[in-house]
Amino acid sequence: MNNNKLITFYRIVAYLLMLGIIHSALTPLFYKTLTPDALWFFGTGLALVFLSLLNIAASRLLVPWLLTMTLIANIIGTLHSIATLFVLKQPQAYLGLCFFVTVLFACWRVRSQMICTDKAH
Repeated sequence: MNNNKLITFYRIVAYLLMLGIIHSALTPLFYKTLTPDALWFFGTGLALVFLSLLNIAASRLLVPWLLTMTLIANIIGTLHSIATLFVLKQPQAYLGLCFFVTVLFACWRVRSQMICTDKAH
């Protein structure tokens, strides 16, 4: 995959994490009152939005240190998603893991190419 296509792919997956907005918006549907579980559910959606925004910024600025920080955040998100599978063996957990692994892979590839490009100059 050439560099432009890879960056475009990365941006698309980063925007897909914005599904966290829908996740948070669904909170009143699943929780009729404000409870600790409702807040955790809402907060998970917000975390997806923040991770998405971080990936979008990294994919636009293409700065190695920001890509490294974003890669670390994506690794943490992926590990959390794997842990979630042990507790919540439902389709949305598997779908979430697919999103996390995909954005992690895309970020890693873009970061690797940027670092290789920097070393070549």
